[in-house]
Amino acid sequence: MADSFSIQQALPDIEERIEKLHRLATAGLCINSVIHDTNNYLGAIMAYAELLQMDTSPGEESHRMLGKIIECVQNCSVLMNGLNTISRSRDTLVTLVEIPELINTVFHLRKYYQKVLKIWVEKEIESDIKPIVVDLPRLQLALLHIIKNAEENLELKEPKDDEPRRLKVSCKGDDDGILISVHDNGPLLIKKSTENFFEPYTTSKDQHHIGLGLTIAQKYIEEHNGFIRYSAKEGFTVWLPFDNPKVTLLHEETK
Repeated sequence: MADSFSIQQALPDIEERIEKLHRLATAGLCINSVIHDTNNYLGAIMAYAELLQMDTSPGEESHRMLGKIIECVQNCSVLMNGLNTISRSRDTLVTLVEIPELINTVFHLRKYYQKVLKIWVEKEIESDIKPIVVDLPRLQLALLHIIKNAEENLELKEPKDDEPRRLKVSCKGDDDGILISVHDNGPLLIKKSTENFFEPYTTSKDQHHIGLGLTIAQKYIEEHNGFIRYSAKEGFTVWLPFDNPKVTLLHEETK
């Protein structure tokens, strides 16, 4: 009877979660169509802005404003393409990727939330890292989950003028691969809570979190023969080897 009673108590919460997932799934069905049409509109805006910028008659201020329009269109395009990649996360898109560019795309997708949460983002990304072959949708989603986890931890920290919420990402290459670290100055996680970090359906957050983000991130990173680790000092560290199974897959697809 006790077990039955517990299930009955949990039902409203389960139903709420299912309803939320259904709403997100329904929105997902519209993503590709919306992105396609939005990119067409952005392309038209870009074309007209560039044509106007070529006109020598407008003054310096008009040229400056046109430049801002073009910059905004380019940023919107990055967002649309990034969203499109996430919506394809169950598909395979093995390709050569500039990791710094991928990191910047993920942060573009989270820019609004970081602004709302008053998170100060710091990036230390080497500019001469050589490209790497990856499954783009899966790796982007993995990085997104790691960064989102850091944001949620920072949400637990009260921001102060002398100690704001900080999220730091660094990326550098070594002889065999690429190291990416994501660290935040939110509350330190106790050892007991980190031992099962990557276990599915395990979360220290509220009932609106399922506890799958880091599990999925680990799965996708290990598919590249990489690894993800956590330490209080360095936060999350991801290593991706240059030579991974996706390289072979890419060669097979291009034959």
